[in-house]
Amino acid sequence: MDLELLRRLSEAHGVTGSEYGVAAVIKEELQVSGVRTYEDKFGNLFAEKGSGGRTLMVAAHTDEIGLIVKHIDEKGFIRFAKLGGIADQILPAQRVLIHGMKKKVQGVIGCKAVHVMKDEERKQLVTYDRMFIDTGATKEQLEGYGVRVGTPITFIRGLTELENDLVVGKAMDDRAGCYVLIEALKKANPENKVVAVFTVQEEVGLRGATMSANAVKPDIGIAIDTTIAGDHPELSEQDAPVRLGKGPTIVVADGRKDSLGGGMIANPLVRGWLMELAEKSGIPYQLEVLEGGTTDAAAIQMSQSGIPSACISIPSRYVHSFSEVISKKDLEGCVELLVKAMESKTPF
Repeated sequence: MDLELLRRLSEAHGVTGSEYGVAAVIKEELQVSGVRTYEDKFGNLFAEKGSGGRTLMVAAHTDEIGLIVKHIDEKGFIRFAKLGGIADQILPAQRVLIHGMKKKVQGVIGCKAVHVMKDEERKQLVTYDRMFIDTGATKEQLEGYGVRVGTPITFIRGLTELENDLVVGKAMDDRAGCYVLIEALKKANPENKVVAVFTVQEEVGLRGATMSANAVKPDIGIAIDTTIAGDHPELSEQDAPVRLGKGPTIVVADGRKDSLGGGMIANPLVRGWLMELAEKSGIPYQLEVLEGGTTDAAAIQMSQSGIPSACISIPSRYVHSFSEVISKKDLEGCVELLVKAMESKTPF
């Protein structure tokens, strides 16, 4: 696999609403391979390959969870809002990059030291509204750097290889999916027209996928995303049965916990088609019902008069943290399965 491409994607900065840094990496990689790209006014990046009577749309989102400047006090300390679902307990002491219009500034997320907390405070979770970012700069300096209300903030993390073909890095959700889509586009000789969409603003409501599906009007939709791998302590198999290294996950259904509302129930023919392709090709895969989240496929299937859709997910430990762990084997299996889908006759 191309570890350097995965590294470039993971380490690129692109919170929701400011995905242009990631788009630049993707455009460069695809254009070198001869794949034509174009963008819409919202920031979605499109790439097309193949021709034919049917259109397969495959989506992977470019945005990562992050922060945005909410207020700068007189001493230069920055208060922030969250972009996407971030647990408060993982924020203290994180190193961040504030993307000022004239200069990028590094900082650290601070809060009251445990030594000066009262006994009752030590027992409580420190919520993000009681945290701040310390850059060492004054308010006047930050204003000179072009840091103001609305400036995006990302987390500083590098990609690292672990043992047994595992890698850890930030924004694997969904830069791993972007990697899969890029590699599949480069390798496939499509049976029909394939429109790859690298969507924006997925983490705040599947916005990019909603408008791009309405523009593309595909016959079938597939989202490529990550999902929760539960093969670590403090998670039971029944709550999170997906495992690293056991292959990509074909999602049966997802949505809100306790109801699966607001998510996707995969079209049974599309899901069965993907399963059959995997089995015929000897690609290991897993099946999943995910409570607590959804993907771009939920937006695609609700566009137009309804688009038969499914989702292929990459197992990931510690999803929506800034150190997400994935398996190279799962990544390669996901690329192989997507190539087979692009090169096969579709069920619709």
